[in-house]
Amino acid sequence: MPIHHRRLLKGALLTICLIVAATMLRLALEWRQALANIDAMIVTPVAISIPTEASLVGEPQPADQVATPVSIPVATPVAELLAPTPVDKPTPNLSQAMLTILLLGTDRRPNDTEVTRTDALMLVRIDRDRQQVSILSIPRDLWVNYAGGGEGRINAAYALGERRFGPGGGAAMAKSTVEQLLDISVDHFVLLNFQGFQQIIEQIGGIEIDIPDAIYDPTYPTEDYGTMEVRFEAGPQLLDAERALIYARTRHADNDFGRNQRQQLVLMAIFDRIRERGLLHQLTNLDDYTGAMRDYMQTDLSRGRMLELVGFARGIGNDDILRYAINSRAIVDLSPPATFAADPQALMGIMRQFTGEAVSSAGGS
Repeated sequence: MPIHHRRLLKGALLTICLIVAATMLRLALEWRQALANIDAMIVTPVAISIPTEASLVGEPQPADQVATPVSIPVATPVAELLAPTPVDKPTPNLSQAMLTILLLGTDRRPNDTEVTRTDALMLVRIDRDRQQVSILSIPRDLWVNYAGGGEGRINAAYALGERRFGPGGGAAMAKSTVEQLLDISVDHFVLLNFQGFQQIIEQIGGIEIDIPDAIYDPTYPTEDYGTMEVRFEAGPQLLDAERALIYARTRHADNDFGRNQRQQLVLMAIFDRIRERGLLHQLTNLDDYTGAMRDYMQTDLSRGRMLELVGFARGIGNDDILRYAINSRAIVDLSPPATFAADPQALMGIMRQFTGEAVSSAGGS
């Protein structure tokens, strides 16, 4: 081979090596920043000794939670779960066979100084061996007995826990209250500010939703505590971050039960967009996504558990996600100032399907 050809070949190889090295260095720096962002979201689980109800007699409740005594139906304990049915699917690398995660969405505004309520509550149950995910929406105004004593709307459990037990007590109390309500163990929580919700959707370039019914809300709340009119036409459409948040939060066109269904549709649309863009399989720009979330999200999931969940999600499709809700057919009205409670028998039926004990006929209402 002529000398000038060898020089060209060496130069080309050197250039390729430099490009590869630069790429690897960039990915390493991105990964390092991503891990730092993730660590900023993780909070140490708070161990709280929940006092008995007797020890809280006479303790003042928040002004908006003071209520005359009401009789709340007590749900019959859910029967022991049946053993998972083996299926011919590859087992994902998830170390725990059953995992439950409580998703909490808060609408804290930039100028808020007090702890705010969690106006979106969903329980996610992951069944590794069935390779299935179940989502249960809990209405924010559901009247419950709080873990440790007292009663009120379930969306106040987080704020009440923060006030009673200090930082970290909110998530612990919300988890314990949901456990008591549904008779199911809650392993982890994820708390997301609605601004963080918008950040996710901005990063993935919006979401596509087939809106089932037209919506008109003449009094949608704004950031400055005013109101505005919002409209959504029925049919498929691409929603940007702002419109997606409005769609997930609007409720004056129907009610909170309709809003719960919309929140599930938005969650599914986010998952579809993430899969569509291959974000579960690539590390590129991972630091951008985690950086957008670090100031708006808190969780007690560890790094390792997060990576396990990403690996599990790669094998999940829409047909593997089942959606449930405590809806208008599963409640009983209470005397004011209380709202409504879950009907024990209806809740039993929902939980039997949610946990896989009974065969579900739905993919998602």
